[in-house]
Amino acid sequence: MDVKRLWTIGAVLAMVVVVVAGWFLGIQPQLAEANTASENLANAQTQNAAGANSLAKLKADYEGIAELKKSVDSLRQSVPSSAQLSAFVTELDLLGGQHQVQVKSISVADAKPYTPPVPVVVAPAAGTPAAPAASPSPSPSGAPVASAPVAPMAPAVVTNPKITAANFVAIPVTLQVIGSYSKVLDFVKGLQAGERLFLVTNFATTESKDSTSATGQVNASVGGLVYVLLDSGANTTKAN
Repeated sequence: MDVKRLWTIGAVLAMVVVVVAGWFLGIQPQLAEANTASENLANAQTQNAAGANSLAKLKADYEGIAELKKSVDSLRQSVPSSAQLSAFVTELDLLGGQHQVQVKSISVADAKPYTPPVPVVVAPAAGTPAAPAASPSPSPSGAPVASAPVAPMAPAVVTNPKITAANFVAIPVTLQVIGSYSKVLDFVKGLQAGERLFLVTNFATTESKDSTSATGQVNASVGGLVYVLLDSGANTTKAN
């Protein structure tokens, strides 16, 4: 083999070495960096898309914040954070004038802490046989045998763990009013539908014996509860 061919082969080998070295030392790292950059870009775009969705949801929620505040204000009038009995008395006076009923007296008892409701088990009526443990066997004649009646299920009790005896109280209120029977009923109906939540627990009427009262008027006793959902450190005895 002559010297010229040796130089040619050596030159080719040197070029191959340069190409391979260039791949491992230059091109491959650049490709790896480009691939990493592409992955980072894809991750960033995914995060940006998620952020844009969250931002859009926040904007949509904020657009409805006025309605939410209005709803909260309405609920706070119904169940305030303090007793606010003076405002309730004013409401009663307005309601009495609206329905032509005179509110003679208002008595308020001590507030009672909230007690979670207890499910009521409805027992079968006296003389009703208990439901059979298993389906009855058919009669010899093949006619079906009637099953014993089953006691109705009590409605499900709905509670909220955020409502406790520490932050929710009921204030007993008793009203003595006078007016015609129909007007008194209208007054009680309006009382239950007023701004302040009022649960009627008892209602009784007697014929008015007052000589100054118009004919057909009745004295009515209306007992019920108003409620307070306390803020931290609130005082139920405060009537502002």
